[in-house]
Amino acid sequence: MNEHQKSTVEKEDLILFSNGPGEISTWVFPIAERIKNHDELRNRYNIVLIIHPCQFSSGTEHIYASKLSLFDRVITSSDYLKLLFGLNRIKRYGLKRRGIIISLGGDLLHPVLFKFRSRGNYQLYAYTNNPGWIKRYEKIFVRSEYVKNKSTKKGKKDSSDKIFVTGDLVYSSIKVFADRNRVRSEISVLPDDLMVIFMPGSRDFEVKYMLPVYLKVINVITNEFKTVKPFILRSPYVDNRLIESSLKSAPNIKEVKVETGKLVEFKEFSSTNVNFAIKTSSKRMIPILEGGLEYWGRGVDLAVTVPGTNTVQLAYRGIPALVVAALNKPEIIPIEGFAGLLKWLPGGKMLLKKAVKKYIKNFPFASLPNIYMGKEILPELFGVIKTEDIVERLQKILKENELVDIKNKLMLFNFNNDPADTIISEIFKV
Repeated sequence: MNEHQKSTVEKEDLILFSNGPGEISTWVFPIAERIKNHDELRNRYNIVLIIHPCQFSSGTEHIYASKLSLFDRVITSSDYLKLLFGLNRIKRYGLKRRGIIISLGGDLLHPVLFKFRSRGNYQLYAYTNNPGWIKRYEKIFVRSEYVKNKSTKKGKKDSSDKIFVTGDLVYSSIKVFADRNRVRSEISVLPDDLMVIFMPGSRDFEVKYMLPVYLKVINVITNEFKTVKPFILRSPYVDNRLIESSLKSAPNIKEVKVETGKLVEFKEFSSTNVNFAIKTSSKRMIPILEGGLEYWGRGVDLAVTVPGTNTVQLAYRGIPALVVAALNKPEIIPIEGFAGLLKWLPGGKMLLKKAVKKYIKNFPFASLPNIYMGKEILPELFGVIKTEDIVERLQKILKENELVDIKNKLMLFNFNNDPADTIISEIFKV
């Protein structure tokens, strides 16, 4: 085919479905990046990201995704619903109604519904931790044999030949942009200092609850350990508005000890990835890092984080972490299924509180690395947690030099192949 013929061939749709911050950052990103960088695939398809509604979303996924410059179009969850219910026409979004759909997060029912509603000629594929609707899909890719076996035990053995084990797609998202000495020098961290990052999450309920708690923990720990240099690592889904709102509402938190503060501009470091800090009520300045683990990861000695995909990212980078899974207010924690809708009903918060407590009994661990391995790789605090509990666990880690033991355990996390490359090869035969 000559260049003129290539330019006149009408592209098909390549639609990626996803739902939340972790999935966009670690599942969608590596797949979309490889497609965009593959000349044949880029010339064959228009790459579209559809973000479907999900109680685990942050509400800012479409903003972050648009900044990646990997998609020809990003369709928000509200526009997706309009498409689904016939309020907007398919042609309005430039969709050709033929091509490939890949589900990369959330309920596998959504691509099935979209294909039916659009009357499109689409082949369906998925990478998931919870296989379903298998008969509607060409192939489903999963992280491990455990996930595959879990699916086939649910009466889907006749479809097991459609399920392929690729390894953890999060592994394919790991990137490193700077070395240890460089990033630490940019923020005045000396060789003998301990760079400790605090990760309050990417969703409103996480940040509003955990950020004020972290500030209190930082105040206590840095008074005792003079070599600890604390930083807040901002999620790309969190803006200044949310940080300011969290600081303003901090005095309303009564269950645990917190510290208040205010967001201020901060230009004391040479790094362009540090523009703001939190000035706490105890007059301590806590810099806010931007750029993610990709930029700062190699400089970090210890992380304190909420559960989520970020725990797997830390594990693959070999960064020791304390995972804080606070269940002090279980009614604000989203859960899957019908029970997650209880908060919208009269008296639903009390019912949801009971539902969450019952739901978490299915999980002996909170962090994904521990869940995957069936044992504690990263230390956890899981349950009703006081601020003092976090302080005491950090003291133990720092005093007893647990960092070395945790790093040794993290060596279990590795892959010889790239899961994203495997998925691309299986779907497109390239």
